[in-house]
Amino acid sequence: MTIQLRKNLKEILDEKCPALPKHNPLKKIKNTQAQHSLSRKERLKSPRSSYQLDGPIAKHVALFDDVMTTGSTIENCTKLLLKAGAERVDIWVIARTPDKEHQS
Repeated sequence: MTIQLRKNLKEILDEKCPALPKHNPLKKIKNTQAQHSLSRKERLKSPRSSYQLDGPIAKHVALFDDVMTTGSTIENCTKLLLKAGAERVDIWVIARTPDKEHQS
């Protein structure tokens, strides 16, 4: 999927297309329970210390997430990237889990 995404971005952005790293420096180091099976309080606590950086960080980073539940994973990864030297972190999310109060 990453190769196809890169091709699509290259077609749209041409020379402005960002370079993709050879390997992802953001690594999940701790297995956690599936987020959808946790309470909101547990989800907010779960991603802490679950990720680490392995390698250099670009000044401009884009994080891609398929489904955002509480946003805690994205928040924790963003903090980690900024602390490591990223100056800008863009977040791209495909779907958002609705809050319970907004569900029918």
